[in-house]
Amino acid sequence: MMEQVRTLIDLQAVMSEARRLDEEKRKIPLEVADLKSLFEEREAKYLATEQEFDGLRQLRREKEREIEEERDKVERAKAKLMSIKTNKEYYAMLKEIEGTRRSNAAREEEFLALLARYEETEKRLGEQKAELEEVSGRYRERMVDVEARMGSFDGDIGKLAARRKQVAARLDAGLVRRFEMIFDRREGIAIVSARNSSCTGCHMHISPQLFNLLQREDRIHTCPNCNRILYYEAVESEVAGG
Repeated sequence: MMEQVRTLIDLQAVMSEARRLDEEKRKIPLEVADLKSLFEEREAKYLATEQEFDGLRQLRREKEREIEEERDKVERAKAKLMSIKTNKEYYAMLKEIEGTRRSNAAREEEFLALLARYEETEKRLGEQKAELEEVSGRYRERMVDVEARMGSFDGDIGKLAARRKQVAARLDAGLVRRFEMIFDRREGIAIVSARNSSCTGCHMHISPQLFNLLQREDRIHTCPNCNRILYYEAVESEVAGG
């Protein structure tokens, strides 16, 4: 077999292995896709509840301040009663105090309802935080493994790239470009053998003339059908006959 063909076979082996490793590397992130999706879902849920809780906390403070202000208003009005001298003013002040008390009672009812929502949301936030931390821990652990494996693949692919460069350096640059083009277009198979007057790449019959030329092993030939580079491979009967 001519030296160029042997080198092309070596180049194909290196490129095929690099392609295989690259495909395996691409699959790795898919292994954690479901876990990543779950983490993002739990995180979004937690952040939404956290935002809701922050809003309720601010509203709670405002309501507490309003109730306290109204209570102070009642106490000031009650103290003012002592200085009122006419019955008209006295009963007017009592009416104002009673109105403030009723208003404050309504506020306190609203506050109790708000407090129930606040406590329910706080509990839900704690539960969601625990769920998020659990999923986050599993996700980080898996990602450490994924990154280590990705790094390992990168190292092996880098070594193959260096090997590919060494092998390609033994060939004419134009032939390498042609080979790489065929490799990309023919799913990683750019050079195949010809046996029994057939291309083993596309399994199409080749002419007797081309088959005879291949046996000479003096130049590069390609399959007329699939354009892959061909080399002659003797079958057992031909070897025995020879």
